[in-house]
Amino acid sequence: MAVVKLLLVAVVAGMLTGMPAVALSQSGTTRRIEQPRDPALELTAKHNLEVARYYITKRKAYQGALDRLLEITETYAEFSRMDEVLFLIGEANQKISKQDESVKFFKKLLKDFPDSEFSKKAREHLAEMNVAADESKP
Repeated sequence: MAVVKLLLVAVVAGMLTGMPAVALSQSGTTRRIEQPRDPALELTAKHNLEVARYYITKRKAYQGALDRLLEITETYAEFSRMDEVLFLIGEANQKISKQDESVKFFKKLLKDFPDSEFSKKAREHLAEMNVAADESKP
C-alpha cells in the first residue's frame, strides 16, 4: 500500500512539474511512466487529421490539407497519430511539387517512427524520387 501511495505522489509531482514520473519495478529497475495524453487535444488533432484526409482524397485540396496537418505538428506535438500526419504532409507536398519538403517529412517519419505502418510507403515515395531513405538524417 505504501508503494502505491509513493507511486501516486510521484505521478502527481511529475504532472505538476512537467517531469516524467519513474516507477520502481519488482526487479528493482526503474522505468518511465507514460503521461496520459490530453483527451481534448487528441480529439481536436484527430478531427484535423480527418479533415486533411478528406481534402487529400476527395477534394484534391493539397494546400488546405497541408494547413491542417502542419497545425497538428505545431500545436499537438504528442498526437498519437503523428506518424500518419508526417506521411500525409510528405504526400501532399509531393502532389504540389514541393519535393524538398516532401523528402524532409518522409525522412522525419522514417527517423522518428521506423516501425510505423507508413514507413514502407514513405520509402517507396523516396525511391520514386530517387532519394535514399537514410533514416539517420532528417
